[in-house]
Amino acid sequence: MKKLIQFLALVLIGTISISANAQTKVRLATGVSSQCLKGSFTAEGTLLNDSCAQFKWFITGNGSTTYAYGPKTTYNFPAAGTYTICGKLYNTCTKFDTTICKTITVVSCDCKLTTEFSFTNDCKKVKFKASSNQTGTKYTWNFGDKTTGTGIDPVKSYLSEGVYKVCVTATWTDSTGKTCTATFCKEIKVSCGKPCELKGEFSFVNTGGKFRFKASSNTGHTYSWDFGDGKTGKGIDPYHEYAKAGTYTVCLTITDKTGKCKIKICKTVTVGNPCGIIGGMTWKKTNDTTWKFFATSNTGSGTTYYWNWGDGTTSTGKNAVHIYKKSGTYEVCLKIYDTKKKCFVYICRKIVVTIGSGTVTKCNWAAHGANLSYSNKTGCNTYVFEGKNLNLNGGNCIKYTIVIGNSGASKTYNSRVATHTFTANGTYNVCIKYYDSCKGCDTLICASVKVDCCKAKAGFHVDSVSANGKMYVKNTSTGAHAYSWNFGDSTSSNDKTPLHQFASSGTYVVCLTAYDTVSNCSNVYCYTVKVLKTRGKTSIQGLQGSAYPNPSDQGFYLDLTGGTEYTVYNTTGQVVTNGKGDKLTYVETANWSEGNYRVVLKNANGTQTISMVIAH
Repeated sequence: MKKLIQFLALVLIGTISISANAQTKVRLATGVSSQCLKGSFTAEGTLLNDSCAQFKWFITGNGSTTYAYGPKTTYNFPAAGTYTICGKLYNTCTKFDTTICKTITVVSCDCKLTTEFSFTNDCKKVKFKASSNQTGTKYTWNFGDKTTGTGIDPVKSYLSEGVYKVCVTATWTDSTGKTCTATFCKEIKVSCGKPCELKGEFSFVNTGGKFRFKASSNTGHTYSWDFGDGKTGKGIDPYHEYAKAGTYTVCLTITDKTGKCKIKICKTVTVGNPCGIIGGMTWKKTNDTTWKFFATSNTGSGTTYYWNWGDGTTSTGKNAVHIYKKSGTYEVCLKIYDTKKKCFVYICRKIVVTIGSGTVTKCNWAAHGANLSYSNKTGCNTYVFEGKNLNLNGGNCIKYTIVIGNSGASKTYNSRVATHTFTANGTYNVCIKYYDSCKGCDTLICASVKVDCCKAKAGFHVDSVSANGKMYVKNTSTGAHAYSWNFGDSTSSNDKTPLHQFASSGTYVVCLTAYDTVSNCSNVYCYTVKVLKTRGKTSIQGLQGSAYPNPSDQGFYLDLTGGTEYTVYNTTGQVVTNGKGDKLTYVETANWSEGNYRVVLKNANGTQTISMVIAH
């Protein structure tokens, strides 16, 4: 009998040891992905190593369920859409089975969407620039170092030099509502390298207000110019004519044949009054739209006058008449050439044009009660937006525009009332613009709308964590049909209410994902759990009871007998809690401050005091 007990003890110790080692390995995990309509499914884990293990995939979508077999397999989806992929492991020997489900959105590849990207780098800092053949495209990035990003031109700082495979995925919705994706990948080299040997210089000559620039370099291949007045140019010796007198900063960028080495050289140039020409302009307003202008100069006959009216039109002549079509501030510029047409001077003045006999006022309709209202019409993602309280007496002058969504992915309705169905959960910016075409003014009113169609709400609370690391949880999720737990120690579970045991002390972030069977969405709730496995049991002499665990985190147990009364005091002598019992009693300490506490127990046998430590 003694040998049998020893044998059973050895078997139990071996089982515990094997269980502890298994904690560090993944028992079962699945991965699903798709490229166009072709899916790839993989399963891995120690449970697959059993010769009795069989694995089957359930693909549910578009109203039907199909199957695939094997831990690693491919599958051709019949059409684009959202599918639920469930991998089921079945052990034919032990009759054990477990299922893991995931959701995937599959898109077809018949969308005419292409994308690519360029990049420049300054040592380890790399600036990317994406492009595609469609407007309104969204971009997501994989930078090749296990980090990701979004946007058309993200900047990424790598931690070390090397070669990285960078991929950009473009997403675009066509006019039919179909979502299209395209991915472009290429390897980039991140290297601080040696400074390039490229050198360069430029000079310039001013002839009557017209400049000729000339560049030179040892290994330059391309030359890009910024003339400092908003104009640019290319080439080794460009001409540039400035519109106004002043001082400008001219910058030349020289790039070598590789395109990776470049230098920038900047100089200032001064544009004065060439050839001593003195000129001026005056004007007279005939009515709201018609203006007369008069030029003067110290040059004789043969002088040429060029007018730029600031609204995109030009004319010639010493005296000119111009008609403006819209209210606004315009910069009128006069260019006077001498008789030889080699020298000129620029003169610019600003004028304010007000059309409508001075009755234009700023539209501030929001202050008079105008607003944007919205309501949920059908389902959770269809809304009606409406501009209201417009006591404007504007008649046919008032135009309405409702814009829904962010820049680059918005929908515009040219009406006062618009019904819109959102295709994804999120927070959206919605604006209505009231425009008075008669007065030429407008008001913009915006609102933020949160769309959440997921009925599944994840939630749980931790009842306790025992001294051996076992965590007892209560699942409080609502509207869910499937669950996925991540215990923060490389282990997981798909049970609704799992019993999990941590292998060692520490702080763990436990996350529960609840899945909605209707809209194929999910909701995540996380909670930080502290595990203390070095806690002991404190005996209470004379009362035949105990208090454990000690130290405590979320709470401790009092093993009470014979109608024992208990009172807990903090370090200042205040009573924290008290009670009476004759069985195992749990005292919750989740909201207590860390520190030492005094537990006083009293019954017919006498009074006993123990010290309790709370450590969160």
